[in-house]
Amino acid sequence: MQMMFDAAPTLPQAQMFDSLGVAMNDATFVQVDDALFAADYLHAPDEFTRPDDVLVEGSRDDQELLLLQRDFDGARVLGDGGIFLRDGTLIRFLRPSVVH
Repeated sequence: MQMMFDAAPTLPQAQMFDSLGVAMNDATFVQVDDALFAADYLHAPDEFTRPDDVLVEGSRDDQELLLLQRDFDGARVLGDGGIFLRDGTLIRFLRPSVVH
């Protein structure tokens, strides 16, 4: 998996915003590595988004997920829609039709 992270290009901020907006569109789940969370709140970033703005809130059982704009700084987008954060965490935004 790490090889895929190294090969994926880092996008300029405007392109990352566009990629996140497309990925988040109609998503009802957020996959973080192997954990699946219900997407409670998704905010596609724009030019007015600040580093401490919440983009993703999710929940599963007794766990909560919170991702800020700064968490996506330096992220890399894969061709299949996956997003590798700087720390190597894989994020995917999923629609019900892809969750079995």
